[in-house]
Amino acid sequence: MPKTSGWWHADAYRLMDLRPEMEPELVARLDDLERHSGLRLPAAVREWYSVGAAQRRLAERRQNPLTTTAELGEPRDRIDHLAHGRLITETDCQYCCHWVVRLAPWPDGTEPLFPLPGAASGPDDDPPVWVIDPDDRDVTLMPYADRFSDYLLTSVWDSCEPADAFSGFDLPLPPHALDVLRQRYQELPTTYSWAGNQGCDAMYRFDGAARVLIAVAGEIALYVVVSTTDPRHEAELRSLFGL
Repeated sequence: MPKTSGWWHADAYRLMDLRPEMEPELVARLDDLERHSGLRLPAAVREWYSVGAAQRRLAERRQNPLTTTAELGEPRDRIDHLAHGRLITETDCQYCCHWVVRLAPWPDGTEPLFPLPGAASGPDDDPPVWVIDPDDRDVTLMPYADRFSDYLLTSVWDSCEPADAFSGFDLPLPPHALDVLRQRYQELPTTYSWAGNQGCDAMYRFDGAARVLIAVAGEIALYVVVSTTDPRHEAELRSLFGL
C-alpha cells in the first residue's frame, strides 16, 4: 500500500506492537551488498532489512524460513539469483517456492545512499513481490504482491491468526461473498499465486469485527479462515460460507 507515514511498514510494525529502529550494522551490510552487486535496493526493501527487531519478530511467528540481512544475495539452488537481479526474501517451509524482489542497476553516477524515513519516494521504491519454483531452472516469475509493503503487511497479519479461528476447505464460493465482506469489513491487500500450501488465484483478507482469510481458485474457496468474538458476525459468516 502507498506510504502513509514516515515508515514504509508502519502498519506491519503496529501489528507486531513494535517501535522500529534501524540498526547501523544492518545498514552497513546493505550498503556493501549494493556496492558489490551494483544493484539498487528499493527503499521499502532497505527499510525492512535495516530493522532487525521486526525481522526477528516475524521469523518467530512465520513457519517459512525468512532471509536475514546477512543472507541477502546468497545463491540458492546452485543459482546466483542476485546476478540475475533477483533477491530472495523467503522460502516456503516445504520448499515449494521462493519469494523474490527484482532489482535494477544503479543509474550511472549515483551512490547507494539509504533513504531516510519520510524522504520523498519514487515509483520503484515499493516494488512488486513474485514467487518462483525452486525446480524451475528457467525461473518463471509469478505475481504474489503488488508492493513489497503489501507482502510484509500480509505476512505479519497472516501470522497473527487467533487461537479461536474456525475454517472450512474446498467450498463453493458464493458469487456475492466478496461484495458482502467488502461492505462489512476492512479489506487488506490481496496476494496471488500461492496460498500457503497450494497454488491459488488470489488470497483475500478482511479485518474488523471479524477476521476473514479466503484463498480462491476459480469459483472454489480453497479454504476460509474466520475469527470473531461477536456471535452475530460468526453466525452470518458461517451461513455465508456454509461453515
